[in-house]
Amino acid sequence: MELRAENLTEALGAACGELAEEPAAVVELVHRTEPGFAATMFSAWRAEGIALNAALTEDVESAADRVDRYRLVAAELTGQVTSLTAVKGLEVAALYPAGLVRYMNDLDFIAPSQEDLWAAIGWLTGTGWDVDTATFSFLEGTLHVMVSMRMQNDDRFRLPYGIELATYYTLGNQGGIPPIVRMPGTWRAAAVKNSIMLLHERYEQPFRARDLVDAALLHESMSEGECRALHEAVIALNLAVEYSELVRLVKQAGLADLTPLPGGRWTTARTRVARMSRGAGFFAKPVAGTGRHLQRRLMMANPGQAEKAAWDLVQRRLHPVTAIRAGLLGFGLPVSGPRSDVTRAVLRRRGDLAWADTPAGRFLLTVGDFVSQEAVAELGDGEQAEPEPDLAPVAEASR
Repeated sequence: MELRAENLTEALGAACGELAEEPAAVVELVHRTEPGFAATMFSAWRAEGIALNAALTEDVESAADRVDRYRLVAAELTGQVTSLTAVKGLEVAALYPAGLVRYMNDLDFIAPSQEDLWAAIGWLTGTGWDVDTATFSFLEGTLHVMVSMRMQNDDRFRLPYGIELATYYTLGNQGGIPPIVRMPGTWRAAAVKNSIMLLHERYEQPFRARDLVDAALLHESMSEGECRALHEAVIALNLAVEYSELVRLVKQAGLADLTPLPGGRWTTARTRVARMSRGAGFFAKPVAGTGRHLQRRLMMANPGQAEKAAWDLVQRRLHPVTAIRAGLLGFGLPVSGPRSDVTRAVLRRRGDLAWADTPAGRFLLTVGDFVSQEAVAELGDGEQAEPEPDLAPVAEASR
């Protein structure tokens, strides 16, 4: 498909609800509303023969250099751990017309097992990457992990490089949208897989201009069979609401006419009912269900004072290990200290203290946004912390 600067300007307007025509106004608008789309916009101007000033040229070249760096890292990493599956990022960027740059904040990979995940992390730490944070969650009765890696940029005024590796595709939204641990074969085609991942980002933030462009390019690259597989996935994953919104915005931007879901509004209505039913089911266990709901609100919305107060009470009632086993997310902060001889993540507890021992080191666990300095010091004091005798470590179930 043809993708000109005019198309990108319309996509920006459709996403943010503001219009700009003059170049200076477009520059101001994109920097204010969607900085990650700036390099794409400016590179489109340059591809059309419009001379850029030094500042815009720097935006384009910096984003292009970042993508080139990620290509090298991805090739080396997947050469070392061949079982990794890449999502988003480079696969979508490859669909952009020559000369246009798609900014990438980080790389994303899915590992089929914890063994593969820790092998990848071991290789990364051996080549200069640092473990930043980790997330621990129980899905389908099994402990799953997502680890964020960071490497400082050579230019200290630029954001660090990032890689996220997980043993699942997405956690869903802790409510009516289910997680995806494994994808059926028909969903794993690049265009289908990446469209699913794009839709899952909607409940974290509104669709952006880059999302609209990505969706149009992914749709154009799909075969009829892949389009049917995407519709199947959208309905099965309760994502019809998000897909319908995406269809409308892409059309409004004049980029493409995405194929609508079979059943139209009835499909969307059934999805709303299915989401409400699935979300309500978690309240069969009131404390855990309330905790899941409040944690989701805190992560994906702007909660009110009453919700914040309720969340504070829930955090005090739910020990982090108990909360993770009940379906909440556990956030891990890496701490220094002794390493346990483990091959997979193991959750441990002692009194109010909770942590995860992993092949990459120890992580202090919390389900909220507070970690005491005393807890960090206790776990990192060099002493081996053992679990309470009546609570065996929580290990990942064998596959």
